[in-house]
Amino acid sequence: MTLDPEIAAWVDAFPAPDVDPRDVVAVRAIYADYMADRGGPQPRLSQPDVRLESAQINGVDVLIWSPLHPAPGTPVVIALHGGAFVVGHPLGAERIAVPLAAQHGIITVSVAYRLSPEHRAPAALDDGMAVLTGIVGIETARVAIHGSSAGACIAAGIALRARDGGIPLALQSLSCPVVDPRAMHSTEPEHSAHGLSPTLSREAGIAAWEHYLGDAQADPPPYAAPALANNVDGIAPAHVVVAEYDVLRDEGIAYAGRLSAVGVPVTVERFGGTVHGFDGLLPDSSVGQRSIGSQVEALARALL
Repeated sequence: MTLDPEIAAWVDAFPAPDVDPRDVVAVRAIYADYMADRGGPQPRLSQPDVRLESAQINGVDVLIWSPLHPAPGTPVVIALHGGAFVVGHPLGAERIAVPLAAQHGIITVSVAYRLSPEHRAPAALDDGMAVLTGIVGIETARVAIHGSSAGACIAAGIALRARDGGIPLALQSLSCPVVDPRAMHSTEPEHSAHGLSPTLSREAGIAAWEHYLGDAQADPPPYAAPALANNVDGIAPAHVVVAEYDVLRDEGIAYAGRLSAVGVPVTVERFGGTVHGFDGLLPDSSVGQRSIGSQVEALARALL
């Protein structure tokens, strides 16, 4: 690998933990320890003209970032955090939410969706859809959806479900998306599933789907595995970010290609020298800032 220097330094400082990804208790303990070392889940970006509040929409807990004085019909981004379906926090959307509010006057609603394996698919999808329908019910503004990693899977599934429900979305923004449970089992030697990926192993990718789908591996619930959808025509335009050294890279590119093949407008941005989740792990790095900026600008263009 030829890693970006800032990412290489982080990888050296935080080597991959020796943990069985199928052991949810151990995975959550590693996550809790890492977050504790950083001061715990708490806001890290502050802007005097951005308000952060907790709320519930249709019975689902959310965090909302908004301009101090949002105008009626202010555009909304619904965000789904990453975490392999088993960990994570809605504060994970902060890196896009603060600039969206401060620079573009856009509201972000980050969903505290139910986690697996206690709540398998389609629980997280249902939570995201509950928030979407609640927002559509009270807002006339344009709405987009954003997700990172496992959250991108949920976001892509919501985009499909919204299409089938007649709910228009301005954009689906997918960062390092996991969308295809078949991809980690690819027999193609050059597939990214078999490549070096310091922050997400092939085994961890397989375990994430096992946690999320449980006994429904062979026949997932509708929308739970977006790449398995029979029809992707008419889905919302997509902006897809992929990392060079990510086992998920090729499935993200393949899903974007499938959308493009049926006429869905798609932009794919591949960031060299990067690893899975790089813009969340190192949001202040130069390459992290470029990625975050590209996602914010894509959402703003679609919504304004």
